Amino acid sequence: MKYYKFVYYLVLGSGAMRIGLALAVAAATAAVPATAANLITNGDFEAGNTGFTSGYAYSPGGNSTEGQYTVRSNPFPWNSAFVSRGDHTTGTGLMYVGNGAPTLGDIVWQSSTIAIAANTNYFFEAFAMNVCCSFVLPGNSDPNFTFRISLDGGAPTDLATLTIPANQAGTWFGLSTSFNSGTATTVQLSLINANNLRQGNDFAVDDITLSTRSVVNGVPEPSSWAMLLAGFGAVGGLMRRRRTVAAA
Repeated sequence: MKYYKFVYYLVLGSGAMRIGLALAVAAATAAVPATAANLITNGDFEAGNTGFTSGYAYSPGGNSTEGQYTVRSNPFPWNSAFVSRGDHTTGTGLMYVGNGAPTLGDIVWQSSTIAIAANTNYFFEAFAMNVCCSFVLPGNSDPNFTFRISLDGGAPTDLATLTIPANQAGTWFGLSTSFNSGTATTVQLSLINANNLRQGNDFAVDDITLSTRSVVNGVPEPSSWAMLLAGFGAVGGLMRRRRTVAAA
């Protein structure tokens, strides 16, 4: 309703102001873009165990040891100690569920090679939650992921190591990293285990994204900011001109 009230006042304004504010409305509308494309195949896991690789063993029937994963709609009862929660995307879809191994550097999830644009800022993000446990587990450790990229097949670069709080089992957390592609036109993405403890380190991952717009933080694309500023700049110019004419 606020939007329509604003348009109503535009119509009542003078000609110059009406045009200028209309430009601002158009720019502001364009500056709230539809979600930018996610370049990752099956980042929400709705297609099941496909579109990615893992250093962990796929075990859809149940979890018997560390270093196993599955893709399912609920961490429980894949492991009877895990919490019962829905996925991040819809609450009823699929997610990656893993029992982390006490081995640093294991590949939890890895994408295929993805085509990207050169000299572009990208966000590599995911939503994750600690799934251990449905009871208080003494010594429970935080799941930690290192976000890693390889540009044009080159040496891996670690963007950041991010932690999921062990004391908030069943809560989804948004994890966000970013990078500039430079001259590269392809990238491979990885989530790496950064926890070497056996106790705990159990997690779910969902909605992994590679995009020019942050899903976690809601950051608009640079072109959207430029359009927004241009629109309000046009308003300012028209207002200054109108005041100058009136003063004369």
